[in-house]
Amino acid sequence: MRENHDSTPWGIDTPRALQDDIAGMREALTQFRNGAMSGEEFRRYRLHRGIYGQRADQADFCMVRVKVPYGELTAHQLGRLGEIAGEFADGLAHITTRQDIQFHWVRLDVIPEVMERLAEAGMTTREACGNTVRNIVGSPLAGVDPHEAFDVTPYARTLARHLLRNPLNQQLPRKFKISFSGSSDERDGIVPWIHDIGFVATMKEIRGEERKGFAAYAGGGLGAQPRVAELFEEFMPVEYLIPTTEALLKVFNELGNRQNRNKARMKYVVWKLGSSEFQRRVFEERDRIIAEGFPLNAVDASADSPGESGRDADVPGGAGGFRDWFATNTVRQKQRGFHAVYVNPVIGDVTAAQLLFLAHITRRYARGFVRTTPQQDLLLRWVPTTDLPDLHRELETAGLGQSGARDIANVTACPGADTCNLGITHSRALGGELTRLFHDHPEWAGLLRDLRVKISGCPNSCGQHHVASIGLHGATKHAPGGQIPSYLLTLGGGLNTGRSAFGETIGRLPARRVTEGIVRILKQFLSDRREGEVFPDYIDRVGARSFRFLIADLTEIPAGHGSADLLVDLGESTQFQSTTGEGECAS
Repeated sequence: MRENHDSTPWGIDTPRALQDDIAGMREALTQFRNGAMSGEEFRRYRLHRGIYGQRADQADFCMVRVKVPYGELTAHQLGRLGEIAGEFADGLAHITTRQDIQFHWVRLDVIPEVMERLAEAGMTTREACGNTVRNIVGSPLAGVDPHEAFDVTPYARTLARHLLRNPLNQQLPRKFKISFSGSSDERDGIVPWIHDIGFVATMKEIRGEERKGFAAYAGGGLGAQPRVAELFEEFMPVEYLIPTTEALLKVFNELGNRQNRNKARMKYVVWKLGSSEFQRRVFEERDRIIAEGFPLNAVDASADSPGESGRDADVPGGAGGFRDWFATNTVRQKQRGFHAVYVNPVIGDVTAAQLLFLAHITRRYARGFVRTTPQQDLLLRWVPTTDLPDLHRELETAGLGQSGARDIANVTACPGADTCNLGITHSRALGGELTRLFHDHPEWAGLLRDLRVKISGCPNSCGQHHVASIGLHGATKHAPGGQIPSYLLTLGGGLNTGRSAFGETIGRLPARRVTEGIVRILKQFLSDRREGEVFPDYIDRVGARSFRFLIADLTEIPAGHGSADLLVDLGESTQFQSTTGEGECAS
């Protein structure tokens, strides 16, 4: 066990440790440039500090991943991210499905300066990659959600601080992912059953007293071999949070496969041992940790309060654009008189100017704090209900006032082959095309509420396509004229359905035919569904495979010149050729 003292009031790291990392990066970069450190040694060093290489033809450019525990950022931090995006990257910041912030096209030689600018605002890139505990995700609605058992924020914060730089977390067999949910209904967008550990807030009466705890899930994961996590402990008292996590990490550290990275995640340890033996080993290790004197009151829950309530307020009237936005982008908080507001930039890309604008908006309307979400949104909380029309008008001026945050128009996509070595297809371009399609059909919004489209540029599921109602991941298809950029299409993922299920593959579509395939599927659903039937129930009734006939002709490739246009990926002008390399995002 180790303690992380003197962390900044808005971050999880210490100023001294941040400065040590910056100095270390400067020294490592110098050694790499003069040949004193090999390329592989430098690769391992930078990855542990959240600095990724880009594609082979983008040498000397990096992707920088900023760790944002449970998605919380201050207005000051938003402004700093905007400055960095404009000065050092390509003018964009990308919100990830793990609530991180990523910058692309950052020159390697300026990395120490970027890290310093982040550190000045209490932000770190440490352990955002590598064989470590990655960013801990948490409910963006924590503390304001009417459906939550309790606010998970202080528990997520405490665990993030405890694990950062912890010796236990420095050389794991593979990456490790943890989530915190406020309730079991997934309304907050957190999916506990796809994580190595998923903590779901719950209450239990013990000897006449209501006690806080977590339903703990273990052994989940996505990637090429997705696995649903198992319920590891039905009720874990909150004071057992850290010893339980340490016990799980120690068992994983001891038994994880260090010879085959493809079999190195904790889900394979659970498979190998079986649920009962895995649970026995973890409980035995936890008992040992507690017996050695681990303090069970180590979680600071001082921030765990219901918050203030204001006066009940009617939602102000407004034009059609405001009404649509209010219906899909706002959530009434459990505190009277306040709403939480989703800002949904297209596929999570926010410009430098928009970040600077959002810093101002956050101070004015949201008490100086914002949360990122796994759907690549930003969530403004504590917005007075009476201020919603003014907020919407201001967001519209910055190109951020679009509706659709909680319906099909909010498409998720990873950067794909734009910058990632593992990316097969340009998923960003497809995400933009589908977003435009859904905004062009506003009549679908109310009928397709809670239906999600998620896109990954490869099978590794950075876009979390496995859990989507409609999931897509990049692939290739061979034709006489060359390789055709394509997507495997899956239907029926379990997000927001009450089911722990991965989507079923129904076909492989050329990238330029994906939109037509999705339009056919949605039209079939809308014409054939029963009164009140939602998409997941419809898929359960008719079966995902029944859609194969709808898209069969789209999967066929005509001979000769008829396939020429299919040889070019969306957003590109030259013929497609798959040029994947050694991946770092999956490292």
